Order: sequence, then structure tokens, then C-alpha cells
Amino acid sequence: MAVKKKQPSQWSWPNSCLLVVMVGMIFYCSWINNKIVTRGYRLNELRQAEKQLIEEQDKLEAELATLKSPRNLARLARRLGLKEPRPGQKMVLP
Repeated sequence: MAVKKKQPSQWSWPNSCLLVVMVGMIFYCSWINNKIVTRGYRLNELRQAEKQLIEEQDKLEAELATLKSPRNLARLARRLGLKEPRPGQKMVLP
């Protein structure tokens, strides 16, 4: 019987390391892509929240302007029973 010579393996140690590195890079790229998409969704949510807060701020500023208007203050003063001061009751501070 003839003894067969062992043929060298075509799959060597450097090839195995290269395969492991490439698979690792694929997983890393997938993870990074997932993070980018997740942060994109979060950014969109934050932009919508900012838009709602700006609208609410505009409404509150308009309401504050209405409440501070001289006509409204005079109406509230009459409702509370306040009257214009008499000439001797006014005091001007420097």
C-alpha cells in the first residue's frame, strides 16, 4: 500500500484571522448603522418637541401681552375696586 502524502491545507492561520477580522468589522458596521438610525429617530422626536415648545411659548407670550395691556389692567383694577389716585395722593420718586 502506498502512503498518501498529506497535502497542505489551503485554509491557513492568516486566512482564519482575516475572516474573524472581517466578520468583526461587519458586526461593528451593523452596530454603528443601528446607532445612527436610533439617534436619527431621537433627533426627529426632539425636533418635534422643540416645535411644540416654541408654539406653546408663543401662545404664552401672547397671553402675557394681553394680560399686561393697559386696558386689561384698568378693567381688573375696577373689578377690585381700585380708583385713580387723587391729586394729593400721587408721589413722584426721583
